[in-house]
Amino acid sequence: MISVIICTYNRADLLTDALHTVCQQTLEHSEYEVIVVDNNSTDQTATVSQSFVARYPHVRYCFEPQQGLSHARNRGWHEAKGEYVAYIDDDCKVPEGWLAVAKEVIEGVSPTVFGGPSFAFYNTPKPAWYKDIYGSNFPYSQAQHLERAEVLYGSNLFLRRNLFECIGDFDPKLGMSGQKIGYGEETELLHRICATMPQAVIYYEPRLWLYHLVRSEKMSWHWIISARFAQGRNCYFVYPPSNSKLIFIIVQVVKYSLLLLFSVPFGLLFRSRKQYHYFDNFLYEVICNDIETLGKLYEQSRQLILCQG
Repeated sequence: MISVIICTYNRADLLTDALHTVCQQTLEHSEYEVIVVDNNSTDQTATVSQSFVARYPHVRYCFEPQQGLSHARNRGWHEAKGEYVAYIDDDCKVPEGWLAVAKEVIEGVSPTVFGGPSFAFYNTPKPAWYKDIYGSNFPYSQAQHLERAEVLYGSNLFLRRNLFECIGDFDPKLGMSGQKIGYGEETELLHRICATMPQAVIYYEPRLWLYHLVRSEKMSWHWIISARFAQGRNCYFVYPPSNSKLIFIIVQVVKYSLLLLFSVPFGLLFRSRKQYHYFDNFLYEVICNDIETLGKLYEQSRQLILCQG
C-alpha cells in the first residue's frame, strides 16, 4: 500500500482539485490510501476533506494543531499505514496513472526514496516574462538511479515509511509555517538519508510527473524576493557554512550588496536581450541568486550572534 499525504493550510478550493485527481487513479483503491493533514486551517478545509471521506473509504482526515509544514508532514507519516508514503502539495494535480507508475517503480526497483518531475500550471494569467521553467522541476529526461537526492522535490516525493523510524522526522524549524515562507525541510531530510544510509537506493522516474500550480502571488516580485531570501536563510541549515567568522560574513555581505548595486543598472542597460528578453528575466535568473546568498549570510550572522550572546 501507498499512503498519499496531502498537507494543507487554508486552501480548501485548491485542496478540492488535488483530492479529485488523487481519488481518480487507475490504481485500485485497495492499494492506496489518502491522508489529508489539516495544519490548523480556519477555512472550509475540514468540510471539504470530510466530503471526500464520506465518498471514498480510503480517504482519511486528521487535524494537526502545531503550525508548520514539517509538523504536518511528520503527523502524516505517523498516521500512514502504507509501506511507502507519498507527499504532494495541496496545489498539485496528478494524472490518473500517477500511482500506477509509482507501483511499477516500487515493484521493479524497490527504491528507498524516489520521485519525479513537476510541471507548472496556472489559474490566473501569467506575466509575459514568466517562463514555465520557473515553476517546474524536470532535471532529467530518463529514469535513473541517483547518487544524491538533491533533484527530488517535496511536491512529488515517495519514501519508505520505515525510514523515519531510523532517521527521525522532518526538521520543524524548516519549511512553510502559516503565512511565513520557508523551505528546505525535504532537502535536509534527504541529505540525512544519504549521510546515514549510504546503501539507500534513490531513484528518479520522469513518467512519475504531476502538475504544480504557480499561484498568482508567486509571480509577484514581492513574493519572489521574499522567497529567495527565505531560501537563503534556510540554506544555512541545509548546507552549514565552513567559515563562521563574523569578519568573513561582513566582507561577504559588502561584496554581494555591491554586486546588487551594480548588477541592476547593468542588467537594465547592457544585458543580453537574447538570453534575457525582459529585464525581469535578468532579475529572476541573476539578481535573485545574490538575494539568496544575502539571505544565507543574514542567517549565518544571526546564528553567530545568538551563539555568542
